[in-house]
Amino acid sequence: MLVVFVLASVSALLAQAVPLPNPDVAAIYKRLLPQIEKIPIVDMHAHPGYWDDTDVDAMAVTVTDLDPLRTRTNNPEWVTAAKALYGYPYTDFSPDHVRWLYEKDDELRKQGANEYFNKTLDKVGIQAGVANRVAMDYLEGNSRFRWVVFVDPFMFPFDNRDLAINPDRAVFFPIQEKALHRYLTQAGMSQLPPDLAGYEAAMMKVLEQVKSQGALAIKFEAPYFRSLVNISDPPREKAEAIYRRYAAGGVPSNEDYVIFQDYVFRYLIAHAGPMKLEVHIHSAVGSGNYYHLVEGNAMDLENILKDPRYKDTIFVMIHGGFPYDRQSIWLAALPNVYLDSSEFILLVYPAEYSRILKLWFETFPEKVVFGSDCFPYSREVAVPETYWVAVYTARTAAAAALAQMVSEGEVTEPRALEIARDYFHDTSAKLFGLPTLPRAGNQMTTAATATPHAAP
Repeated sequence: MLVVFVLASVSALLAQAVPLPNPDVAAIYKRLLPQIEKIPIVDMHAHPGYWDDTDVDAMAVTVTDLDPLRTRTNNPEWVTAAKALYGYPYTDFSPDHVRWLYEKDDELRKQGANEYFNKTLDKVGIQAGVANRVAMDYLEGNSRFRWVVFVDPFMFPFDNRDLAINPDRAVFFPIQEKALHRYLTQAGMSQLPPDLAGYEAAMMKVLEQVKSQGALAIKFEAPYFRSLVNISDPPREKAEAIYRRYAAGGVPSNEDYVIFQDYVFRYLIAHAGPMKLEVHIHSAVGSGNYYHLVEGNAMDLENILKDPRYKDTIFVMIHGGFPYDRQSIWLAALPNVYLDSSEFILLVYPAEYSRILKLWFETFPEKVVFGSDCFPYSREVAVPETYWVAVYTARTAAAAALAQMVSEGEVTEPRALEIARDYFHDTSAKLFGLPTLPRAGNQMTTAATATPHAAP
């Protein structure tokens, strides 16, 4: 009895986490959310562009037989987004009604790209964000965006006919080839150089050019084209022999081509780090019917992330390894590895998103960053609408996750707001080279446009 009494007394006096939230969780949520809505956002993953712009990606979003429920065009949240952004006067996207939205978008585009995209960012509360694009084009010179450059095309310089093993990849590889031709032209070449040294020089020239144009990172979408499992570390001599064999023509064997791809993958990572270019890697579920989820798992990259040669290279696991998010958060224990929370921000609803964030916040909160994954999926579900839904999801879900953590005795409310500030702004701001937010007591002193919210 004495032991029980002592334990009870200690737990009453000391901070003690409990396994269930207390009845005060809704009240805590209502206190946290208005403050979280004021935090300006730095967006680590996005594809900004007009609805008909193909340069928002170096591949295509292929048709999936069954889209996740939340991403379907008939999801009423898209109508809610259009109402919030433009005052859309209808409750559906029927052909007669959605014409209003098309005309509004056409009208806004006439004001110019800077006005169009900056106003969108202002409405959703984003201070700055990345632009995953083949070329910046009309976003060039816009200080709100940092360029992220696709580099997968460098891995596929040879005859790719044998890589088109399914309908998705039959679409992807011609786009990769077109992008590579574009990069070679940037490097002043009309065709592949005759040797690997020349090809390496072309890659370096492109990296130097994009860095000088303000690029923040290079991006691999590799799992769409090949497996991330067991990426080897081939010697340069082997890669050079393969290059000489196929640069002038011929279809590589699968074994030779994978070796060459592995070499280029590591070459680009090794050179990006010293150039202060981050490395962003798609590490989650993908679109299309033929994406191999087990070949795009973030955990497949442990041999890369834990290679001491790359310890000074910043890696961001784009999409956070979803749906293997419980495992992938442990990669963030590495000092140079961060997890981005995009893509599934649009795939799952706020309740599930909150559960994922809660585990991440309880593990390595300073290594998790917001990503909207805005993308022009269609004319009505375009970049502004996906920005809006992503921000709404993240703000409400983060508030719910943190309210539970406070209620369960894991953190205090001031600490919860610090975690929110890191997630939405400060962690990415440091990676962008932007100032972090000042503080005044426990209140956020920099405001952004608030988004609608609802109690959990």
